[in-house]
Amino acid sequence: MQRVCLTIARVALSAWIGAAALFVVTSIAEQRSTAFGSDVKNVLATLRFPSYYCFGFVLVGLGLAAGAIGVDRLQNQRRWIALVGCLVLALLLMLVDYFAVYSPLYAIVTEPSGVRDARFMQLHRWSEQINTIDVTLCLIAAIAVCWPLKPNP
Repeated sequence: MQRVCLTIARVALSAWIGAAALFVVTSIAEQRSTAFGSDVKNVLATLRFPSYYCFGFVLVGLGLAAGAIGVDRLQNQRRWIALVGCLVLALLLMLVDYFAVYSPLYAIVTEPSGVRDARFMQLHRWSEQINTIDVTLCLIAAIAVCWPLKPNP
């Protein structure tokens, strides 16, 4: 059971980091593209972000649960603390981002005017910073869970 959980944690965290990176790359490309007007860019953002948060919560939560079981807490205490600590903090940051930053951003881009004012820009900067920290914490946790184990004597 422990090895299965370790595998699940490794896959979930690696999948999340890859998905987050792909999301950022494609979102930036869409927002910078001159092929889309602001209305289309707003629609694309409203279509993408709910899935981003859903995948994030599921994969990071799964990584936390499976990793907490899969990493032997007694033999690898530092690894277990790094994994659990980083992922609990990441999930808390994701919750703050979702409710305090993303929800107001969503309301702004779904307004009929769809104007990206100073409030939008401030919220967007906060979201970028929070998500950078969040994905970095997940990367640290993924490294902790993927690092080769020392063979038992």
